[in-house]
Amino acid sequence: MRTTAGLLALLLASSAAPALLAPAAQAADPAVTGSFSQPFEEAGPKCAKDAAGHTICKPAGVSAVALPDGTVLYWDGLEGMEDVRYNTVLEIGDTAQDDLSRVLDLRRATPTWSKPQPNTGGTPNAGVGDEYLPGVPHNNDRTDNDGDLFCSDQVHLADGRVLNVGGTGYYLEPGVPGVPYGLSELEGLKASRIFDTATHTWRAAKGHLSYGRWYPSLVTLPDGHVLVASGVTKLIKPMYPSHPADSGTNVKQTETFDPRTETWTANPASASRSLPLFPRLHLLPDGKVYYDAAGQTFNPDGQSYDEALWNTAAVYDPATQTWRDLGLPAFGPVLKGFRGSGFSQQLTLRAPYTKAEFLSAGGVYGVTPGTYAGTDTSTLNTVDTAAGEAFTTEATGTLNNERWYSTGVTLPTGQVLAFSGADRDEVVAPGSGTAVTQAEMYDPATKTWTALASGHKGRTYHNTAILLPDGRVLVGGHAPINTGYAFPTNDGRAALGLSDAFRDPSFEVFSPPNLFYGARPVIRDYDWSQRYGSRTEIEVGRDARDVASVVLVRNPALTHLIDGDQKVIELPITARHGDSVTVATPPSANVAPAGPYWLFVNKRTAKGLTPSVSRQVYVGAPVPPALRDDIARNNAAALRAELRDDPRERTDGRDLTSPRERTSGRGTPAQVTAASPAADRSVRPATRAVAAGSPSARVPYALLALAAAAGVATARRRSARR
Repeated sequence: MRTTAGLLALLLASSAAPALLAPAAQAADPAVTGSFSQPFEEAGPKCAKDAAGHTICKPAGVSAVALPDGTVLYWDGLEGMEDVRYNTVLEIGDTAQDDLSRVLDLRRATPTWSKPQPNTGGTPNAGVGDEYLPGVPHNNDRTDNDGDLFCSDQVHLADGRVLNVGGTGYYLEPGVPGVPYGLSELEGLKASRIFDTATHTWRAAKGHLSYGRWYPSLVTLPDGHVLVASGVTKLIKPMYPSHPADSGTNVKQTETFDPRTETWTANPASASRSLPLFPRLHLLPDGKVYYDAAGQTFNPDGQSYDEALWNTAAVYDPATQTWRDLGLPAFGPVLKGFRGSGFSQQLTLRAPYTKAEFLSAGGVYGVTPGTYAGTDTSTLNTVDTAAGEAFTTEATGTLNNERWYSTGVTLPTGQVLAFSGADRDEVVAPGSGTAVTQAEMYDPATKTWTALASGHKGRTYHNTAILLPDGRVLVGGHAPINTGYAFPTNDGRAALGLSDAFRDPSFEVFSPPNLFYGARPVIRDYDWSQRYGSRTEIEVGRDARDVASVVLVRNPALTHLIDGDQKVIELPITARHGDSVTVATPPSANVAPAGPYWLFVNKRTAKGLTPSVSRQVYVGAPVPPALRDDIARNNAAALRAELRDDPRERTDGRDLTSPRERTSGRGTPAQVTAASPAADRSVRPATRAVAAGSPSARVPYALLALAAAAGVATARRRSARR
């Protein structure tokens, strides 16, 4: 059995050998602990050699984007780790390769996969080589690792596209051409790419960044532009002789992307700030950007000479392009300051949308040298925009597990879930931790955490978890650094129950407890596109009197624990009319930047709120024409399944799921122009046409079923109310 001095040193340095723990059995009552599905993965061998002898593996879900067509885009990280023979630091610059992407389709009983084109994200519009050190030899023999999607960030654009920014280029510096050993360098890319949701294709954007960025963060601004902050241009040797003032630190300069021109503009010096890699950034409901004093860490060596500045929460004003400090956040009941490698989730925003709350938990404490053991602390930071961004902070109840690198998911009913991670920092010492498989749930009302069911797979570094449109959570990922920065080996796992040293391409689906609280509400009719500062009616049938809240959830786009556009927005209920509720839409793009959201209705039950299956909507923008058919099919299929499974919908011998023509619609697609958000509001799922003769031609008419029972009388009643 092979061992290395590095692995032995890591194990000896551990304070105690963790016990080998099998995943806990699923609890008998999923309404208490939730439930994990069995793992599933793409068909075929886990890894295979290509013609050049490189190991090609099925991608793990290191980054995940919930697309508005109902599928999930994801891609891998650290491909090429399997080909390291002796030492990752000396070889990964040569063995690494551009990571592969996939599209996962969970809309049917059996998951299916497809490959976007190009599968690697394509040739970026800006690659590596801009920052080679003068006079230092380098080896960049392999060109298939110069445009990696790994360590980029991404957001949804308002028109259905996905913007991807940054990434990784690998080489050896110093290194000698033809020799596969040297000092590896990971260079941040200046690249920006576009993923087309309608065609599932990648292409380069028209413009590229001014600075190479590895681990940047993106936030969509109220005007639809996208802010990029931080990242590093050279991870291992951040030295830049051509612009020496930028050496020894992350990229301080910020830039802004214009979706119309696909170009970037450098912001003035006043917009610059030293931030950690993947800083936890969020949009406040007054249109400013909040930094939650958290990010990714590379302890004990550090990343920047001015890391002390990262301890302070701050706010950026896009109008004045300036930053302002807010204060030191709590880190548990005693400490204050920076949280590394933990999540930061925005809690539900409620009218009048002046108070934004952010929950952070797990990770490690402090900037360099930081700590090694995962923490169980949890912090709630609040920014009151009505009081000039007044900042308050408090420690909440602790987690049930010490967790490093756990992913947070905010549910439509307001709770926050924590998934995966390890009990120790596996960047400090890869392969030295034990996987945390137990999920946990935070209750905003009690500010406490409850232990839930445990997953079947250990997922430590580069895990992901995203909400799905039906209220479940897709849990995946796990792409670790090689054990002790040496080569991949599971000796520690076999002997001591340490984490798996190899990537895991599988997924599990977690059903939260509130999906088992009884019959869920059903959204039968609604507006596809929501205007700002308006009213919209949602038909929910018998459940209208039990509707407790209606929320919008931004389609997730997650990587490395961050999703800068993550939002859950409660819409005030302004009226109830028998089978429907009327709600006020978001007042402005400060609260809900234009783009794709899921519409959920939450129903009261004896056990708590249970959510509906969502419907895809666009806020502040028309539904992209190329996505109309997909959205119509998805919504119709969901309603058909919901009505079929609900015995309350089969009364008096009527089968309300059979196709029928609707007579009370508010318009047809022919009456709508793609350029008009106001006009697009009239497009209803019930009237969305599908090409005759297609396999889905009958499906949209399932949406007509309930309205057909009410007939013209329903239309007259609604008309009278308006």
